[in-house]
Parts: sequence; structure tokens; C-alpha cells
Amino acid sequence: DIKKGQRVLEICCGTGTISVMAGKVGANVFGLDIAMGMLNVSDRKAVKRGIKFGLVLANAEFIPFKDKSFDKAVVSMGLHEMPVSAIRNAVHEVKRVLKGGSRFVIFDYHKPYGFMSLLQRFFFVFTEHETARDFINLDIEGELKNIGFKGLKRTILAKGALQLLSCEI
Repeated sequence: DIKKGQRVLEICCGTGTISVMAGKVGANVFGLDIAMGMLNVSDRKAVKRGIKFGLVLANAEFIPFKDKSFDKAVVSMGLHEMPVSAIRNAVHEVKRVLKGGSRFVIFDYHKPYGFMSLLQRFFFVFTEHETARDFINLDIEGELKNIGFKGLKRTILAKGALQLLSCEI
């Protein structure tokens, strides 16, 4: 539900997919990532699609924007790349830069059960680091509530292996 003119922050923006989508609807978008190579990919993608948005080389634990400067924040498949302490710091930073009533959306791994759990563990052995295993065992919903987010909504996807979380300040 991103609207024209809203200020949107994509943390751990990677290739900028969400930033491009938000830019297409006319949002004022900033993509933040710790890797210059990923920001370069984001920039090329934006130029190719005729979309303009700001790119910021920064650690999500120290977001270089003023308090209450964004209407929305999103992170897609980025939190599981961080140690738990960094996730906590990054989520505090997101809360700081969001305006009151703003939404924060997280799309990332979830801990499935049954056969899908076995598949996910096998997948993690070859593709992910210890941080991903720590993330799926983290009570991210509880962390968000403790930090002060409210109105949490969780949608479980891919037979429990992925989750979409939405909350607000």
C-alpha cells in the first residue's frame, strides 16, 4: 500500500527490487545496503527501468537519517543475514526513523514444521550461514512488540518456510 509521495526506506535493499516497485508508484525511495556491489546493481536496475531513488551505503544498525523521516520501511530477505544483536539494533533504528503511524514490513525465513523443516535445513546447509538458523529461532514478533511496534500481522508462506510480517509504530 505504498502511495505517491510517501518516503519509503528499503533496508538491506540488495538488488533494489522493492525500491524499484515503490519508485514506480511515485514514492520517494531510499535503498540502504552495506554492500556497494549490491547498490551498484540497484542503480543499474533503476536506470534501466527509468526509476529514480536514493541509494545509501550504510549498516542497517546505524541508519543515517533523521528521526521520524519515513512513512514506510521494508526489509526483504535481509534480516537473516545479520547476527541477532544486529537485527535488534536494526529494528530499533527502523523504529527511530519511522513517523508515528508508519508501517514496517519484513519478508524473510520462518521456521517450518514437518517435512518442510527437513528441506529448509538441507537448503541452509548449502546456501545459508549460522545467522539464518539463528533468525528462524528468534521470536521476531516478540522482539518487535518489545521495541514498541504494534498491530503485528503475520502471514506464513511456502508451507511455513517464509513469513511476511507487518507492523506499525
